[in-house]
Amino acid sequence: MSSSSPAQIVGLIARHQTRLRGLVRCLFVPAADIEDVLQEINTVLWEKSAEFEADTDFWAWASQIARFKVFNHLRRQSHGRLVFNDTLLNEIADLAQQRLATVDRRREALEDCLARLQPPQRQLIELRYTGGHAMSKIAEVIGRPEASVRQTLFRIRQALLTCIQAKLQSEGTPA
Repeated sequence: MSSSSPAQIVGLIARHQTRLRGLVRCLFVPAADIEDVLQEINTVLWEKSAEFEADTDFWAWASQIARFKVFNHLRRQSHGRLVFNDTLLNEIADLAQQRLATVDRRREALEDCLARLQPPQRQLIELRYTGGHAMSKIAEVIGRPEASVRQTLFRIRQALLTCIQAKLQSEGTPA
């Protein structure tokens, strides 16, 4: 049994924040409480880091801790509110854990597929999604009609979806 270094634990906790936040949200934690619950989870992950075995699945370990913290939070907050029973919450948590476990693989597949785009296609994606520009602004920047830009972006998104699905399927990851 080998333990992880403090730097490795901090890196793993940081890398899994998006997934952990997603799990907390899926389990009906009120939006105002999400960051507090996430902080409690992070504290427990750090305090129990000596129990984590280095060559095991961090997500499986961390998500179990997150489930316990979320369930405890919901129990504390349940006075006078509609509360889901533990069986339903566990079923939802199981499903959320499975779905969230693929987030990193999907992100990696997207990055790989984006890197394969031709420069003009990548420029359109960056203008729309990184820059957040409206279709009219993009059409003005690249000197094409707005309808043409809209259609091209649709085709690029379809190609990215196909690429991501093929990549995930070749890795045996559910698309």
